[in-house]
Amino acid sequence: MPATKFICPDKEEILIGNCLAHCRMASRCLTLPTLITIASSERPWEGKTSTTRLLNGTMLEYLKVVSEYAIDPKSRAYSLLGTSHHNQLAQVEGEWISEVRVADANDGPSGQPDLLEPDENNPGSYLLTDYKTFGSYRVMKLLGLVKETKDHPTEVYFKSGRWGKAGSPKKMTVFHQDPTKVEMENEALQLNHYRLLLQKRGYNISGMQLQITVRDGGLQVARERGVTAPIYLVPIPKLDDDTLEQFFAQKHKALLKAIETNTMPEPCTESESWNHRRCKEYCEVSKFCPQGQRVAMTGGS
Repeated sequence: MPATKFICPDKEEILIGNCLAHCRMASRCLTLPTLITIASSERPWEGKTSTTRLLNGTMLEYLKVVSEYAIDPKSRAYSLLGTSHHNQLAQVEGEWISEVRVADANDGPSGQPDLLEPDENNPGSYLLTDYKTFGSYRVMKLLGLVKETKDHPTEVYFKSGRWGKAGSPKKMTVFHQDPTKVEMENEALQLNHYRLLLQKRGYNISGMQLQITVRDGGLQVARERGVTAPIYLVPIPKLDDDTLEQFFAQKHKALLKAIETNTMPEPCTESESWNHRRCKEYCEVSKFCPQGQRVAMTGGS
C-alpha cells in the first residue's frame, strides 16, 4: 500500500486524509497543493512489478506493499523537482515517444522510458534517453571525475608560504574522467532493461543515455567536484542481455513470492542499502525491517 501518514515537523504522525482536511499544527509545513501532489505521487501496488521497483531491494519494496508507513513531505522536495522536470519535457510534441509504459509479453516487469526518439544518424533506429535530476556529488560519481593537483604551466608563486616556495610553479586543481571510477550500476540496469523491453516490441535501439540536470549546478560546491555544466548527456553502455534477463527475472520472482506468501525476503544488499546509509537516513519503512532496526540501534554500518 502507499504511505498512509505524513510526519509533521514536530515528528508526530497524522493520517494523510486528516492532514489534507485540516492541519493539526498552528500552520502548514507546505502548501496544500504541494501536499496533495506528494500524496498522489505515491504508487499503490497493483500486482505488477516494474523496472524501478526491482532496482530497489526486495525487502524495501515488500515492506512498502504490506506496511502502513509514514513519509516526511519535505523529504520529497527533490522528487517534486524531478517530476516537474519530467512533466515539462513530456509535454513537448514531436516525432518521438515520451513516457509510454512498455509491458513484458510474459507478464514480467514493465518499464516506462522517458524518451524514445529517432536516431538521426541511424535511420530506422532509436535513441533511448532517461531524464535525471541529481546533485553534483552523484554526477561526479556517474562521470568518474577524479581530482588531481598539478603544477601550473606558466604561473609561479611570488612569495613563499604554506603553498610553496617563491619561484616554484603554482599548484592548480584539475579533473579528469577515469572509466574505472564510474558508478552507474542502477542507471545502466534501468536503461538496458528498457532497451530489452523495447526491442521485444520491435524497436531497434542504437544508443542509450542519461540527460542529467544538476540540482546544485553553478554553485561552488559543484565546481569543487569538477561538475561545471548545469546539464549533461551521459552515454550508457550496453549490458549482456542474458545477464540482464536473469537479474530482473530473479528480482521479479522474489518480490512476487514475498508478497503472495507474506514472507519477509532477504534484507537489502550493501549496494541496495548504500552501505546501510539508506537504512539509517532515507528508508521510510526501516522501522519494519530487521536490518533497519539493527542499523538504528547500532547507529551505523
